Amino acid sequence: MPRILVVEDDPTQLEMRRQILENAGYQVAGAQDASEALERWEGCSLVVMDLRIPEPEDGLRLIQAVGGKARIIVLTGGPVDPALAVDEILTKPCPMKRLLESIERCLQLG
Repeated sequence: MPRILVVEDDPTQLEMRRQILENAGYQVAGAQDASEALERWEGCSLVVMDLRIPEPEDGLRLIQAVGGKARIIVLTGGPVDPALAVDEILTKPCPMKRLLESIERCLQLG
């Protein structure tokens, strides 16, 4: 069973994503900022994260720390450098079906 870390500074969005992913059969860990995420990411195959947690620099720090050790999907409402070292960038609001498809694709790349 793949374990996914969801990083979102909005507690409502974090809980909603957690519930959806758990209902889809994934084990889910959650974090509201980069520091908390760095403490919880080990053992996760994938990180689904907001880029601004709460600042873009926090998201970039997390990407640098986890990149190459876990797959990363970034959800963002703002502009993002397309050269960002992540597996996928999804624009908010992102339909849950699209997010689940991206998660499945990233986990298959393994």
